[in-house]
Amino acid sequence: MRIIVAGWLRFDGGDVCAQVVRGGAQLIAESRSEQGCIAYNWSVDPLEDGLMHVYEEWESERDLLLHFKHSSYLEMRRHLESFRLSAFDIKLYSVAGTEPVYTETGEPRSTLFGVSLD
Repeated sequence: MRIIVAGWLRFDGGDVCAQVVRGGAQLIAESRSEQGCIAYNWSVDPLEDGLMHVYEEWESERDLLLHFKHSSYLEMRRHLESFRLSAFDIKLYSVAGTEPVYTETGEPRSTLFGVSLD
């Protein structure tokens, strides 16, 4: 089953998130190359200093569990802990299925997973 990891981290000390992301670029690249990694991204919030968003997709629970033992994950934790992390909220989501958001013509779909407003 596909797994999504999504959430945010808040750092004290002003606008440090760009430094966090740039300093973690190699770790992000290593994580992206791991078995089962579909997406792995850290992004700076454009409106709030000190707020960073995390988004990951993994093919399976097993792939994510292996990631937690991988050197890139262990080094990522050390990297993040070198900054003043004041709060975080990161959750796991299991995905039963996926569908495209847009039609072939680029319009938002009118039905999602069999549900429509009609």
